Amino acid sequence: MDSYLRLLKYVLPHWRRLLLLFVTVILFASLSGVSLTLIQPFLKIVLYGDKGISGGRPAAEMPAGGAQGIPFPKIIEKVKEGAERWFESWMYAGDSRARLFRLCVILVLLFFVKNIFGYLQTYLTVYLEQRVLLSIRNDAYGHLQVLPLSFFEREKTGHIISRLTNDVSMLQGAVVGVAASVIRNGLMTLIGMVVVLAVSWKLSILTFTIVPLNVVLIDWIGRKLKKRSYRTQEGMAEMTAVLDESISGMRVVKAFNMGDYEKRRFGKYNLGYTRQYLKMKLWGAVASPMSELLGTICIVVILFYGGNLVLSGALTPENLILFIGAMIWVVTPVKNLGKLNTSIQESLACADRVFAVMDVVPEPGESQKSSQKAHFDESIRFESVNFEYVPGRPVLRNISFSVRPGEVIALVGPSGAGKTTLVDLIPRFYDPASGRITMDGVDIGEFDLKSLRSLMGMVTQEVILFNDTVRNNIAYGMQDFSMEKIIEAARAANAHEFITTLSNGYDTVIGERGSQLSGGQRQRISIARAVLKNPQVLIFDEATSALDTEGEILVQEAIDRLLKGRTTFVIAHRLSTVQSADRILVLEDGEIREIGTHSELIDSNGVYKRLYDLQFGLVS
Repeated sequence: MDSYLRLLKYVLPHWRRLLLLFVTVILFASLSGVSLTLIQPFLKIVLYGDKGISGGRPAAEMPAGGAQGIPFPKIIEKVKEGAERWFESWMYAGDSRARLFRLCVILVLLFFVKNIFGYLQTYLTVYLEQRVLLSIRNDAYGHLQVLPLSFFEREKTGHIISRLTNDVSMLQGAVVGVAASVIRNGLMTLIGMVVVLAVSWKLSILTFTIVPLNVVLIDWIGRKLKKRSYRTQEGMAEMTAVLDESISGMRVVKAFNMGDYEKRRFGKYNLGYTRQYLKMKLWGAVASPMSELLGTICIVVILFYGGNLVLSGALTPENLILFIGAMIWVVTPVKNLGKLNTSIQESLACADRVFAVMDVVPEPGESQKSSQKAHFDESIRFESVNFEYVPGRPVLRNISFSVRPGEVIALVGPSGAGKTTLVDLIPRFYDPASGRITMDGVDIGEFDLKSLRSLMGMVTQEVILFNDTVRNNIAYGMQDFSMEKIIEAARAANAHEFITTLSNGYDTVIGERGSQLSGGQRQRISIARAVLKNPQVLIFDEATSALDTEGEILVQEAIDRLLKGRTTFVIAHRLSTVQSADRILVLEDGEIREIGTHSELIDSNGVYKRLYDLQFGLVS
């Protein structure tokens, strides 16, 4: 129910159109009910012709409020009888052919007007549903942008994609469609019940005895269905995750001849999803025929008992046919109401999955807004910083150092020493477990997160490019830059020459993740992006480790050009690339073992000297 109330909040901003929808639904259902009541006049005209109708009333008909009718209060009875006399005096005027023609014209006009409201009802329902889904998708995707990196590290990409696509799509009709259907089918059912009660309360009692059984049965099926629906969507998410992994890693799949293995793996999840889907649909398919069976039993009982009433003269034939027609007419809205529970349970299972993502706590800087703008004029300081991804398993221990504007700080050490984690703390991808990081003496946790990150640029080993033009990738997030500035940044990154050789130059679409470019070209596009941003603080994380010699030289030239006048943190395994750094921090087991220049660390004969000797083959 909580999920359903949350869905309702997305409908309330459109309350005017929702109100208009309800009006059209009520008019549609009411006109459908009016069409039902024309059964009796038609039968009178056809069965009696010019005979047996006196003052608009067939001779054999029981008076309203008699033994078979509802015992109306006197005022209501008088109004009812007055309306009936007016209608019958108008309807039954003239000969039988004139009456029949008049009735047919009324039917055509009635259904014409009813279908206009039916069209408006469909349009408004679809419009409101799509606006609700639009808002949910936008909110869910917007919430993803403020979630901590830890969420994306533990969740499969396919799961996230599935929740924002398949699950959100399954919410269609969960709120607006359900509300409209409840009103339409509920009102049609009510009209039908009023008709059957007015015709014969004894026959109506037989009908009402079967309704509670129907409701209990459908509710039980609905609860089963919600559970199956949730499992089905989980199966879809697993299948999407496998698909995403195999497509993203297709180069590795082909290199290791693992195509058959991937087919078997996908087939396993595909089969699991199919089984869950079939189980869900089987439970969903039970509701409708069960309701229909119960309705049929009710009709058969009515035919038997009502037929006896007609034979005994206690009920007119046209009233029995009207009663049966009303009961058959009610079957459809009752079946729809039964199916409605099925749709609601399926949708709520999907809503639970979508809202589970939207309920993940945002990263600290997003949930605690600050008006203080970040600034860096004097120093960046790490003060006794400790960090751990898993409680009790520290990754960084007692990290303390300071950086002045314009300094180049190199971070070296064996894999797993905590180098990347350390630089990830600066833009607040994570927050320290204890200790603090300050800029100009202010804890960076007190700064507005966007303004803090606006001071920084990052170039990583894994270059993130988008399936867009070279121009838009360089100017990513900075669309107000002129083409001249973009070309200037590309030149500084040693990228302009190869860009001009591409089929459409700066307007060339480079494919998903820059797949149409080499590793060195992708890296230089990434550096051009950083150059264009012109940040105060630069972070390079293994920016040249995956490149060949020529690519490394070009990228290193671009990096050297970019470093001038900027505070820079450089992570590198190749020690030859950090020898000119102002200071080198040597990390091991999450602690700073040594700090100094290249020559100072070589002379100290410590961890750095050992790494240097191993890398350059100086150890015998």
